[in-house]
Amino acid sequence: MANPAWEKGKSGNPAGRPKGIANNSTEKIKNAYTQLIEGNLENIQMWLNDTAAEDPARALDFLIKLSPFVIPRKQQSDITFENPINIVLPQKPRDKSEEED
Repeated sequence: MANPAWEKGKSGNPAGRPKGIANNSTEKIKNAYTQLIEGNLENIQMWLNDTAAEDPARALDFLIKLSPFVIPRKQQSDITFENPINIVLPQKPRDKSEEED
């Protein structure tokens, strides 16, 4: 015989944490991570610039990996682009020896 407290769509603990609310540990980790990022914004920009100067593709990968922390993910999207997206990356500085050749 099924327990009525466990019927589909009903909680066994109606006074429990509401759906969509993070538990305390998750909330503390998110807050600590946010403070870490906010405290290092200048460093992150410097790291991004240094990486882009050496390897633009790696810098772009870095940005893509950080984006889920800033931009919420879409579940599904029917977006179509009529024009291609142009991404402009800084060119790698040339060595003095290359200029003399």
